[in-house]
Amino acid sequence: MSKIPCEMIQDLMPSYVDGLTNEVTDKFIAEHVEECEKCRKTLEMMRAGGDKEFTPDEDEKQEIDFLKKNKKRNLTIFLASIGAALLIVALVIFVRLYVVGQKIYGDWVLCDAKVEGNYLEIKGTPVEDVHAISKVDIIEKDGVITITTTAVLSGPVYRGGFNEQYTAQNEITRVIVNDRIIWDSGKDISQLASSVYETRHEYIGDMSANGSTAQVLNIQSDFGDYTNELKTDSEPYGWKLVLSEDISEEDRTLKENDMESYAYIMIAVIDNLDNVTYDYTVNGVSKTKTVDKAMATEFFGQDIKDCGKSVRLLDELIDKTGLQ
Repeated sequence: MSKIPCEMIQDLMPSYVDGLTNEVTDKFIAEHVEECEKCRKTLEMMRAGGDKEFTPDEDEKQEIDFLKKNKKRNLTIFLASIGAALLIVALVIFVRLYVVGQKIYGDWVLCDAKVEGNYLEIKGTPVEDVHAISKVDIIEKDGVITITTTAVLSGPVYRGGFNEQYTAQNEITRVIVNDRIIWDSGKDISQLASSVYETRHEYIGDMSANGSTAQVLNIQSDFGDYTNELKTDSEPYGWKLVLSEDISEEDRTLKENDMESYAYIMIAVIDNLDNVTYDYTVNGVSKTKTVDKAMATEFFGQDIKDCGKSVRLLDELIDKTGLQ
């Protein structure tokens, strides 16, 4: 009998039947099947196109039964593994969304702070009902209380907001929740004032920083598209906004008042900015309006540059302009 194993012969049979094997291989297969009844039956069945019924002997039946049982067991293990993996993933997602959560921005939480000397009582409620506060961390440094909150999805573990009392070592001068100043020097601070205060910077020549201030003030929503021109070669330093959209005569007074209001705030938070100029059209007629720091100081009643150094004063300025 040929020394070639049956398994190798059977692997070659499909190519042999299709006439794809060479003469040497054909010879070995022919010699093997002549002496091996099992392979001969397999070859006959393949040549018949699978139409002949193949009746396995006892050994083959046992092997087939073993393979079937093993296949069923492997399938059960595979399905169980998939189920366990899905369960673990679902558990991880549940823990992350409903237990662990993530740090959130200040404007995600509505807060009410009461400060008396070194004592703080603060309540916070998520802006959206789908969230709940799961953790509150309080850090004190030089009279500044910084509160960091973690939010999760409202559900079986956590619901609603928080109510915290804290006694500081020193007199409290400022309260910050996440990234927002909510109380400073005896006064509640608006979200707009806190956000604008965070954009304060030294040089009008920093257009990226200027853009942050304009974005927080949301100037584009009021005036539409505009382009910027900076005067930084010599003092007085200026920022010109060239408005693209025409203003109607009916809206002129309101828009020009807003121009002044935005200019006061921009001059306050940009240290070396001396004036803000607007180029615009009213019913197609070109107009120019300039607001300088002297006008801003007169409007506010004290040095306008003091506002850039105090979020409390900046909040008073914004409140006075009516932009809140």
